[in-house]
Amino acid sequence: MDKDSNTINPRAVATAAAFGSLIRRRRKALRMSQSELALVAGVGRRFLVDLEAGKASCQLGRSLLVAEALGLPLIAAVMAGAGSDLLPVAPDLPELPDLVDLPED
Repeated sequence: MDKDSNTINPRAVATAAAFGSLIRRRRKALRMSQSELALVAGVGRRFLVDLEAGKASCQLGRSLLVAEALGLPLIAAVMAGAGSDLLPVAPDLPELPDLVDLPED
């Protein structure tokens, strides 16, 4: 694990690793080099290396640009707002009590 993982939720670390693996597999399936993908996605090669390695602190916006450049349909659909029916339904949350008026200082 990288040095950032000490302060990041273990679930986030596992998710970042899975996402990085997905990106790497898709890039290789398309027979693209990291340099080619970085150019197409508009990110630096070093960023792509970190993303594929599962670095949990990679920027989300850049990560989504990479996924979009690879033609990952679910990610692209969610970004475009067309994938709302593909997303899991939020669980029922408990009802919160009304706020009470607190005296002003």
